[in-house]
Amino acid sequence: MNRQSKEKCKVCRLIRIYVICAVPLLIVLYLKPEFGILKGILLTNIFATLITITFVATVGWKAYIEFWKPYREKRKKRNA
Repeated sequence: MNRQSKEKCKVCRLIRIYVICAVPLLIVLYLKPEFGILKGILLTNIFATLITITFVATVGWKAYIEFWKPYREKRKKRNA
């Protein structure tokens, strides 16, 4: 059976993504590596900054999809 002709199972895809993310994380937590480069850096601040950037990007993307893109398409139809 051809791989492309198979239907993609949503549960299988979710399990694969979970394993791809969870296994390396569990390995790192088990090994407890010491990173000298991270000394003096507050990981909480880095995480909070990352969350903020992601939030702003998501709101900006949704604003583009909901407001700017339909307005631009409507204007293009009117001028055509």
